This record gives sequence, structure tokens and C-alpha cells, in this order.
Amino acid sequence: MIHCDAVLCVGCRMCEVACSTFHFGAVSPALSRIKVTKLEAIGIEVAIACMGCAEKPCIECPTEALSVGATGHILLERDLCNACEICVEVCPVGAVGFFDEEPLFCDLCGGATSCIDACPTNALSSRDAGVSLAAYLEVAGLAREKRAHYAEQLAAPIRESWKQGVRVDS
Repeated sequence: MIHCDAVLCVGCRMCEVACSTFHFGAVSPALSRIKVTKLEAIGIEVAIACMGCAEKPCIECPTEALSVGATGHILLERDLCNACEICVEVCPVGAVGFFDEEPLFCDLCGGATSCIDACPTNALSSRDAGVSLAAYLEVAGLAREKRAHYAEQLAAPIRESWKQGVRVDS
């Protein structure tokens, strides 16, 4: 799955461009399966895509339209999906998009990982699925709020290192 190093991410959104172009032939953040979350107040940006988490709350789909692929990514059976958006609501980090009555999960571009190739700072990399997101399962809110909460947690050690490295002249 796709991992973003928040220290390297500059929020250029080239990953969103590459993703939407690969899947839909159009440049549109709404069509991207990876979303850049910008925390303006602290100057941190991080790209978030489905991580194939160990908990996989999204596959508790009431119509059984979702399953897990060989690499840990989520597969959609379009004919079974009723566009209820429960998968969007239960994603602990707000990584599931939704467009035109269809959930958008990172599918690793069928192995092409266009977002990784497009990232100019090498902030994106591939990692095995199955990372635990249990600590985020109880986070309430819209997908963008969940992404912001997750980004804030990733940013905490970065902010701390900045504090340790800052010299204050008296």
C-alpha cells in the first residue's frame, strides 16, 4: 500500500494528478484515490490513501461488495454496491473517496503506482498492507476530518523534532 513520509511531502498534489489521470484520464482531486491533507496552522502536508489496514472495517459492507485482494488492497464488486457510503464513513483515516456513486480505494494502479512515480520529493513509497489503525477506529467525523486527525498524529513527532532543533536567542 502507499505510505507518505510527512517530512518529505510538500503538498504539491502531483500524486492526486497522477492518480486521477491514471484511473479517469482527467486531472481532478475528486477523482483521486489519494488525498493530500494540508495542516496550514503547523505547515505539514501528508498524502493519505487506503493502507489496507489490519482492521478493514470497510469490508463489513452490507451488500458484500467489498473484499480483500491478494496484495491487501480492497476490491469492489460494482454490481453489488448500492452506494450507501458506509465504507467511506467507517474508514479510520478517511482514505476512502466517493465519486459518481462508487467508492474509490487505492488499487495500486494495478501495480503501476502512478502516485509514487509522480512524487517529486520521493515522499511516497510502497509498504505491505496490514498496518494497524485501531487507534483511529473511534475517530468520528467526515472523511476530511479523519484525514486531518491522522495527519496531526503523524505530524506530532515532526513538530517535536522542530522544537528540539530550534535555538532561541536570549
